[in-house]
Amino acid sequence: MEPLECPHCRSTKVVKNGLTYYGKQNHRCRHCKRQFVERQPKKVFTTEQVMEHLLVERVSLRGICRVLSVSMGWLTARVQRLWAEQAYDLPIGKLSAAQIKLFAIEADEMWSFVGNKTVQQWIWLAIERRTGLVVGYYIGDRSEKSARYLWLSIDPALRAKSLFFSDDWDAYGAVIPAGQHTRGKADTPIIERFNNTLRQRCSRLVGKTLSFSKSVENHYQAILFFLRHHNLAILTTDPSL
Repeated sequence: MEPLECPHCRSTKVVKNGLTYYGKQNHRCRHCKRQFVERQPKKVFTTEQVMEHLLVERVSLRGICRVLSVSMGWLTARVQRLWAEQAYDLPIGKLSAAQIKLFAIEADEMWSFVGNKTVQQWIWLAIERRTGLVVGYYIGDRSEKSARYLWLSIDPALRAKSLFFSDDWDAYGAVIPAGQHTRGKADTPIIERFNNTLRQRCSRLVGKTLSFSKSVENHYQAILFFLRHHNLAILTTDPSL
């Protein structure tokens, strides 16, 4: 490994000098007495890596084509391959096996459409309060059947030791056991905030937009990709999970 150099005088007579305010290792040059933090190497991303980052931002497919200077055919082929390779289960780390006696999970449903606003696709989500991880999801209509699919999408071990909070929609009361369920809009602040994030980050979900989904399959895969990206970002930053 190459010796650390002072960025001011290029001397290699450098020693550690405590931590910065942000917790990074600070260094001091014995020659010119300057203090500095070691510069991180520049990150180099491939076109496909940039594409993956743009897919979870509020950028349309044609917008991604313009940013990357690629054709729609090139982009569509790689997006379809990316979606085909992703698992349908959401990554939740050690959450289901965590040594916690009781979890709090908020559930809610969000309106969306495919093709035109008469073809409604409701996005049902369940979020664990402590971590912010999405632990269950389903996309369908707004019926009791969809609420049951959301319930079944949650890990059984997690379902067994959780309290659930939802709004007053009757479908939740018909599916979630009464002893585990509390109903009321005031009890779902975390998932309501996440719904706003999802709608702002995913151009397909904006009410007035030209970027809406043209097929149910693409709609489903794009939302699943965002949910998986959201959970993986949390798991990456929290080693305890």
